[in-house]
Amino acid sequence: MDKKALVREYIKKHRYFSLSQIIHDVNFEKKLVKDYLFQLKQEKIVFEAGYGFFSNVAEKFPFMAVRRVEVIRQCLKKNYPLVDFLIWDTKIFAPLYHHTQTHHITFVEVEKDLVFSVHEHLYGKYRGVLKERRVKSFFAGFDVTLDPVVVRAMPSRSPREGNIPALEKILVDMYLDIDKYAYIGHSDYFELWWDLVRLYRINIRELIGYSRRRKCSRQLFPQLIENNNSYAIDFCQLIAKVGKRL
Repeated sequence: MDKKALVREYIKKHRYFSLSQIIHDVNFEKKLVKDYLFQLKQEKIVFEAGYGFFSNVAEKFPFMAVRRVEVIRQCLKKNYPLVDFLIWDTKIFAPLYHHTQTHHITFVEVEKDLVFSVHEHLYGKYRGVLKERRVKSFFAGFDVTLDPVVVRAMPSRSPREGNIPALEKILVDMYLDIDKYAYIGHSDYFELWWDLVRLYRINIRELIGYSRRRKCSRQLFPQLIENNNSYAIDFCQLIAKVGKRL
């Protein structure tokens, strides 16, 4: 078996791996490995999972269309053409929820000094529009059965594609919101994680970077590695290695 075939076989056996890991395991020169990875990316045998990380999982999470999200997005584009914002709805995970979710939340994130004006504008147009306040009384009185729209400040350097937050950002934010917005339970949250890891490619670099910026990686990562299923082994090993350096 030639060297490229060995690299191809390595990729086939590892759902996730880092550049340093494959160089160490196959014991080839770094430049040679990088050349093969480039060629195999062109052949769609391997895919990037963030800078320095790779995966053999081709499928990316398909963000399903949510009508309210599109209506609000168009509204903001029209009335605030220069405002940077992100928008998503908890409905996007409906096909993966293990328990039927009868209610949902639309999150709208804008720069901190624009939260008030955007909230006021949307409040006059849509039902159940709330401005997030980071106080216990706000979360204690939060009612998910109203299917609310929550306007809040956008964390800096949020990974995204256009106005849609990256899957990894959403998952980190959901973790931080578990005990605040009662739309998903702790066990259901991690069941969702494992369905996503099993079915779709996770951007390891964005997950690491964003969770560090949100200061929750020390709490989140140890819980992410508690999966012994074969599809999660490589993912968990990478996260465990990162966790040791935190």
